[in-house]
Amino acid sequence: MNLTAVKEVNKVMERHVEDSLAILPPLSDSYHTHCGASTDKLNLVDVGTGAGLPGVVLAIARPEWDVTLLESMNKRCVFLEHVVSVIGSSNIQIVRGRAESLGQNHGFREQFDIAVARAVAEMRILAEYCLPFVRVGGLFIAAKGHDPEVCNSY
Repeated sequence: MNLTAVKEVNKVMERHVEDSLAILPPLSDSYHTHCGASTDKLNLVDVGTGAGLPGVVLAIARPEWDVTLLESMNKRCVFLEHVVSVIGSSNIQIVRGRAESLGQNHGFREQFDIAVARAVAEMRILAEYCLPFVRVGGLFIAAKGHDPEVCNSY
């Protein structure tokens, strides 16, 4: 199953794992600054997670967080279910669906402290997909490239 273009182990570690972990410092700083709350227990959604990046990495790094992986493609969801069972994670939920539809569903709309997305679409489209998931006062983090962008939800 072809989930990422990167195949070499060292490049996977750098491009995917390290980039996913690089989200944590700006996420924590921004959440403390803008939301005035602790990051000890958060509810995070990874929109368009693909192979589970950055969501799975963040869920492993922060097991006290509840992480929802949102993905529209069934084959990726099947892969993610396998990953979650192999790592034995109890803090990851996989949801199959399109962001533009689920963002309008009352069960998902404004239910998350933080929404993250990585390389899903250009910023204006990404904001339309992600912001509906974020509760008022939460954060949206667009991890595009090496410098994640943070948007507050007011």
